[in-house]
Amino acid sequence: MAKLFSKDENLLKSAPYIGAEILKTIKDENVAKVSIFDVIAKIQKSNKKAGKLTVSSLYYGLIFLHSIDLIDFEASYIIKKS
Repeated sequence: MAKLFSKDENLLKSAPYIGAEILKTIKDENVAKVSIFDVIAKIQKSNKKAGKLTVSSLYYGLIFLHSIDLIDFEASYIIKKS
């Protein structure tokens, strides 16, 4: 089973870091609702040194933000809560 947090993980792929990148993407777009596909593309472009963004990293980042009540979901969109 994969671990959510580990001392051996790449910090650039950790849930809090990916969550921060998601929030930064929403802030840069200056909208409350953004497509998950746009978020993936922007994180891939801005985070080249971390390597390819994995689905699990994105998934954990989204769950992290949702668990602390910063985002919500609507179909394929991420909605920033106020």
